[in-house]
Amino acid sequence: MKLTEQQIENLYKFTRQHYVYHYDVQTELVDHLANDIEEIWLETPKLSFEQARDKSFKKFGVFGFMDVVEKKERQMTKKYLKLVFKFIKEWFGLPKIVLTMVLFYGFYQLQKMEYAYNMYMGIFVALMILQILFMIVKGQKLKRKQKETGKKWMFEQIISVNGMANVFVMLFYFFDFLFTSSKDFLMMGDIRKFLSAFLITFVIILGHITLVVIPKKANQLLLETYPEFKMV
Repeated sequence: MKLTEQQIENLYKFTRQHYVYHYDVQTELVDHLANDIEEIWLETPKLSFEQARDKSFKKFGVFGFMDVVEKKERQMTKKYLKLVFKFIKEWFGLPKIVLTMVLFYGFYQLQKMEYAYNMYMGIFVALMILQILFMIVKGQKLKRKQKETGKKWMFEQIISVNGMANVFVMLFYFFDFLFTSSKDFLMMGDIRKFLSAFLITFVIILGHITLVVIPKKANQLLLETYPEFKMV
């Protein structure tokens, strides 16, 4: 026996009631539940829809759908990070590699000047502030869009907010590694100067990719992930 449209809608409501808020994750769970309910009916056809649904739900264990949600979030976050490193890899190709080398050399030479510490700190702080502001603005836009469409997509959430939050954490650790004091910074050896120049160059590229490149390609990336996204 096949489920009716009303029963399918009931399953969507059921997933929302159990703290699954993203439409793509809801759809995966609804497909799984629907198939499982039909199999349950083959074995025990006298069960009502609600009884078969609850029996299927119990198979998810004590935490219900939470394990599925967490697994999906890890999967989508990993997908986002792969995109970031893909664009980083592309950046190190011609002709951008020349610009990168010039940038790296400039920061390396900058460390010989007495105001280098302030310059480095200013760049890191500016990037952190931009990340925070961008997350706030994108988060507000995303909420308005979700309210209008009535649908939340996990990968869109990660592209707009969560992914940048992960990058923000990376920036924080870079910042903590480099900036102990202005005196220590100016007395760094050649190896650490090389490393700090590399890190500041990498952070600028990373900021450009997360704040400019990926947001510009967001719709394309979402369509590749969710073919049905174009209907939203």
